[in-house]
Amino acid sequence: MASSPSDKYKAKKLLDAAASGNLRLFKEIVKELNEGNGVADKIKGIKDKNGDGAFHVAAACGSTAICQYFVEELGFPVDFYSDKGETPLLYAAMGRHPATMRYLISHGANPLVSDKEGLTPLHCAAMDGPPDLVKFLLSLGVPVDISFNHATGTPLYVAAKHGQRSTMEVLLEHHADVNAVNSNGFTPLLMSVRGGSLECTKLLIEAGADVNLSCPLAMAIHKELMEIIKCLLEAGADPNVAVMDKKWDILEMLFPLTSPVPEVQDWSVQGIRQYVNSNAFMEKLVESLGKELAEVKVKAADSFKKKEYLAANFFYTKAIGLDKVRGSGDAALFSNRSLCWHRMGDGDKALKDALVARRLRPEWPKAFYGMGAALMLLEEYGQASQAFMDGLRLEPTNIEMQKAHREAVDCLRKSDLGDGSE
Repeated sequence: MASSPSDKYKAKKLLDAAASGNLRLFKEIVKELNEGNGVADKIKGIKDKNGDGAFHVAAACGSTAICQYFVEELGFPVDFYSDKGETPLLYAAMGRHPATMRYLISHGANPLVSDKEGLTPLHCAAMDGPPDLVKFLLSLGVPVDISFNHATGTPLYVAAKHGQRSTMEVLLEHHADVNAVNSNGFTPLLMSVRGGSLECTKLLIEAGADVNLSCPLAMAIHKELMEIIKCLLEAGADPNVAVMDKKWDILEMLFPLTSPVPEVQDWSVQGIRQYVNSNAFMEKLVESLGKELAEVKVKAADSFKKKEYLAANFFYTKAIGLDKVRGSGDAALFSNRSLCWHRMGDGDKALKDALVARRLRPEWPKAFYGMGAALMLLEEYGQASQAFMDGLRLEPTNIEMQKAHREAVDCLRKSDLGDGSE
């Protein structure tokens, strides 16, 4: 790791050269660093503010020549992992650099890698990459429905979300699942409607998309997308979803296509409006939400118990949404999701949820424990110690909190000693 002013200057120049693709300057700096042995180790120790090394910076910026130099002259493995566990190929994919991707793959890079959100090179190409890059990745044997994170969905889902009709055609030609549902219950068709793309919506319907799965018509009504509404109705979407939406002008247009709902005694536009605004409807809605919320909580707790933290996180997120509609503000849901984030190693999101839990229940010791745990993960030992201390003021006999506070203090002490010894 660079320490002297001279080393820091060289490190910055190296990273800048990697980003700009200036191979001549890059080689000059490497030559300067090669005073003695271990130039490769010196380069590995040079990181930018995000913790990325020069190889990954070069890939992210599409500096193919620099990547070639790393692989063919410096002897770096083509799948050299960053501190975040990501390869140069993934950085090139996220930066949308087809030439760099092709070079890395031609030298053995694994096209099946993903980031922590589940994005693979094929997902990145599906967002806005040229269709021929998608074809290239598929020709390597990358599964057309590859998915490492059920919330991210399949490449077709991503392409539909970003309105990439040409890419969608390629994926569908390779038999992508047109009705794939992600962990939020969303389909590619729903994403195309959400993005307001009539052409993508038509393409998916022609490919066999279920027009009632995930209720894309409700999304179209909510966003008042008249052409897409007509398209979905022509394809067989259930017009009754308009009944409980308060887009009254759209309801009047669709009313002739609807069929009576038993709960609504006066089956007319005016009768439906009165029912949706009635106490009876709101009571039924709250009751229904309460039952669904209870079921989702059970699923979340069960998933957490099985250490299926991604699934538990999904269910707690869904529960938070349902709870928000009911207007309750349950701090326990945020606290539990914070713990899920913690177990998945995301300290920032864990802290964010813990802070919400504390705001909702300022005198709840568990909220302070969640804050402290998240801050420990972020190596903010001083703040973690204070959070645990605040929790102990509320519950002095909490043994788990006492232990956590001692650990935070110990880590802070070691951290201070380490800083002083450098």
